Amino acid sequence: MRYLFLNLIGLLTLSSNTTRGQNLSFSPPVNFLPNATSTKSIDITLFKNTHFVTWNDARNGSIHVTWLGKQYSDPSDYSDAAIPEAQSSFAPVLRATPDYIYVLWIDKDGTIKYAINSSDTGFTNSPAHTLNIPASLGITAAWTSDRIVIATHAANKETLLYTTATIGTGGLLQTTEQKKVPAKSSDYPFVVARTPDTIRLLWRGYKDESIYYADASLTTDTWTKTSQLPKAKTKLSPAIYRVFDSDKLFYIWKGNNNKDNHLYYTTEEKDQKPAAESELPSYFSAQTAVSICNIDKKRFILAYTGPDNKLYLAWFINYNPARWMEESLYPAKAAYSLKDIALPGAHDAGMSVLTATGGQQSGTINECNTLTQTQNIKAQLNSGIRMFDLRIGSYDKTLYTKHCSSDCMAEAIGGAYGERLGTILYSIRDFLATNKKETLILSFSHFCEKEASATQVAQYIIDTLGNEFIFAGKGKKLEDIKLEELAGKVIIVFEQYATPDKRIDSCSIAPSSNCFINFRREYAATNVLNDLLQKEHVFFTGLSASKPKHNDLVRLDWQLTQSSDEAAMICNDFQSENINPLINGAMLLTNALRNHHSIKDLSLIGNRSVLPQLNRWLADGTINKHNKPNILYVDVAGGWITDYCIQLNDNPLYTR
Repeated sequence: MRYLFLNLIGLLTLSSNTTRGQNLSFSPPVNFLPNATSTKSIDITLFKNTHFVTWNDARNGSIHVTWLGKQYSDPSDYSDAAIPEAQSSFAPVLRATPDYIYVLWIDKDGTIKYAINSSDTGFTNSPAHTLNIPASLGITAAWTSDRIVIATHAANKETLLYTTATIGTGGLLQTTEQKKVPAKSSDYPFVVARTPDTIRLLWRGYKDESIYYADASLTTDTWTKTSQLPKAKTKLSPAIYRVFDSDKLFYIWKGNNNKDNHLYYTTEEKDQKPAAESELPSYFSAQTAVSICNIDKKRFILAYTGPDNKLYLAWFINYNPARWMEESLYPAKAAYSLKDIALPGAHDAGMSVLTATGGQQSGTINECNTLTQTQNIKAQLNSGIRMFDLRIGSYDKTLYTKHCSSDCMAEAIGGAYGERLGTILYSIRDFLATNKKETLILSFSHFCEKEASATQVAQYIIDTLGNEFIFAGKGKKLEDIKLEELAGKVIIVFEQYATPDKRIDSCSIAPSSNCFINFRREYAATNVLNDLLQKEHVFFTGLSASKPKHNDLVRLDWQLTQSSDEAAMICNDFQSENINPLINGAMLLTNALRNHHSIKDLSLIGNRSVLPQLNRWLADGTINKHNKPNILYVDVAGGWITDYCIQLNDNPLYTR
């Protein structure tokens, strides 16, 4: 079976950073239905572990329900259905119960209509049914475990209304009398279930832009005193949701003037006051209310209509990437080894910054042909990256990471120095001192004995990090070392080199070896995505037949590599201010005709495909218990690859 939300993951790869606030991580938004437009709010819900979105078509007001399925599927798998003869001037709403999913909308005659579905593979055509209760401006709904609560606005300027509906034969709704809310508002309210008998209503003030809320008992129709979200103001209906089937509430709203389309949010724990508001990054922008839907116990999706009338999704994760191993692997997998789990890894990890250039043609070197990452090591640590590929050279008598075409910079056509090694090691030491269950792998290679010998680098690492944080294998096999033994430690391996005490151990890249770690991988060395896919497929198929050995860590190397033309032509054009305009024009034309890309541009192409492709291989058995990857090794590493590794570790292939 194929998995869903490829577009969302594609966008995750476009941003190296995962922003955090109030213990949430979130991706930038993605337009998930490019051909759809709406001027109204959209709604998203989870039904039988599949996702559905409803939206009002901007062209004719027709009501659509789009089936998105599960995670990481190709968008071509989406299934859209227009509800027959359903039209509205207002936003529709979705609400799921254990057996049925409902789409509700305000009809042209001012009554609420709804359609029912019981399938998790699409929204089948269903006749419209009518609830003989009036509604205006918009509706929201909540499932309380035995009934649906529907909140709306009256046809006048200020009155809020709610009603409850029980489920009868065939899913038909049977409503009770509509009741007034003891509050006033100029827009429709949002409703959320607190308990089977208690709801919370959230609304915008009647003559002000403040945000208010109150709780009610459905049995007695008694309301608590109205409270106000501190400092929160909005131009339209604010939204409220329960997240992760818990008592935690999530409030989200648009800014309070026509020019402020930013989104703001706050959270509230049980028996506590709402936290201070936070602002989502500026790339979140909406002119309508937003919708939230759970994915699982750690993640949820935000859905909304942007100012461009396009439909957007963004992915929120409720975990701390800096402590993801502690949160997701302990205590259940404390006795597992590194061979049993999946870790996110960064290729040329220290190349997020260009400190200096080198090589025989150093004038041709710049960010375009040397930088592979957008986060420094400290940020990568906090984004969850746990394996780091480092190549070290000496510049101005100081050790730096490097990226060049030969091991020795002096012999390279060109190259560059990135982060300072000392800064990296201090960041690691501070990180492990705080995050005592996390485990890191530093893999050093491409040594130049004339520039910075393995012996020199090893001693510098030991002196800087100190023995407290360095794991020494002392002859133990990799497969016999438990994660709990590695907690708070960094494994340091050098290519074909080890210190006598094994503080620095050895690694290799070979079909088999006697090194402490042998990375089994296939380096595609191509800038063509299909060639990369084919080589990795052949690699995993062959590995499945041979089966990894006790010291093998299977590494998925997912990089698209610049061609010589790309590194020369597009990257010279990258510093175009230093080039004759006639030459620059010729370069621009050549780059366009040959479709040249920088390293980061290539990473966007590759990273969009890696997660959906892995899921296809998991589904068809190309990847199995015998050849499952232990390291997902990418350019532009960040929270997006950490999120996926967490999911992989929950896959049965990663369970003993």
